[in-house]
Amino acid sequence: MHSDIKKINVGVIMGGRNTENEVSFNSGRTICDHLDTSRFNIIPIFQTFAGELYLLPYRFLHRGKISDFEHRLAGEAQHVNWDELKKLIDFAYLATHGRNMEDGALQGMLEVLKIPYLGSKILASAISMDKIIQRQFLQANHINIPKGFALDITQILDLKNQEAFILEQIRQHNLEFPLIVKPHKEGSSIGISLAKEYAQLACAIHKAAYIHPGIVQPVIIEECLKGMEFSCIIIEDQNGKAFALPPTEIVIEANSDIFDYTQKYMPGRASKHTPARCTPTDLEKIKQTCIAVKEILQIATIARIDGFLAQDQQIYIIDPNSLSGMGPTSFIFLQAAEQDISHSTLINHLIDTELKHYQISSIMSLAPKVIYHETAN
Repeated sequence: MHSDIKKINVGVIMGGRNTENEVSFNSGRTICDHLDTSRFNIIPIFQTFAGELYLLPYRFLHRGKISDFEHRLAGEAQHVNWDELKKLIDFAYLATHGRNMEDGALQGMLEVLKIPYLGSKILASAISMDKIIQRQFLQANHINIPKGFALDITQILDLKNQEAFILEQIRQHNLEFPLIVKPHKEGSSIGISLAKEYAQLACAIHKAAYIHPGIVQPVIIEECLKGMEFSCIIIEDQNGKAFALPPTEIVIEANSDIFDYTQKYMPGRASKHTPARCTPTDLEKIKQTCIAVKEILQIATIARIDGFLAQDQQIYIIDPNSLSGMGPTSFIFLQAAEQDISHSTLINHLIDTELKHYQISSIMSLAPKVIYHETAN
């Protein structure tokens, strides 16, 4: 049965030319482990920090980190060029993160090659990665964001002479220390610091601006929100309607200032409660706000929206993402589990949703369908 229907070749793209390549590798490995092999042929594709593409052997896929195998790629893995991908894969599952991979650059390359891919298209990807522009979009659409301002590259290169400007911006925006300082185009909390007093601000700005090797980037300085931090995954049902999975409440470790890289990705770090421990009314407000953010930014198929239920009971959005981390214990799988959705069922659903957008037929009848239901809080 179904033997006459060809399996789809799914290229799982991971790694990349950015500081989040290790997170991406972890996501890619998880996707490869849970892809439905009755429907899909799995083709792991790894990009090095230098930009080289390789078909990743499984013996490398299950190494702990990139440095465990990267020195062996040239001798033991098949090097491929971008223009060869069209012959190798029918669909690209993006297990990618960060600059060059999540910001529209990779999406643009795949569109040039006419390869269907998971997630948001070029414009939405670019907006969602640029924290300065996304703030403007959300504010214009009456979504609460933290108070704050940005420093451009010219100001950062002349930082010693910007003290008067920075102090005036802090005053004009009614900001008080401590302040969050973050790069405008990085993810995974990379480059983010908490400046508890003005004396710490210049160091925090420098860290954020220079966090990516060889690049100087603008920096955002904003208020440090108090309240319940959350992350909420939005996906689409079979008819293309967006719905929110049960949001996760994040409780950072007692000796930490922010939900940093290690707490996000190291097992057992920080506390995550799914569903979030708040009233049903607030839970619904979080979901509806996150759905609205997805629609405003035109994020497609999947989104991860981070924010705060602040002490004034308002919802504030701090970081919309056009893709989600997909490691074994990532928010997407924690939240899907609350809906009794397995890793494989969710991955099937995301691929089928995207294939439907591209009007590509697949063995859809073989896949269990994702059915959304309300979860008691």
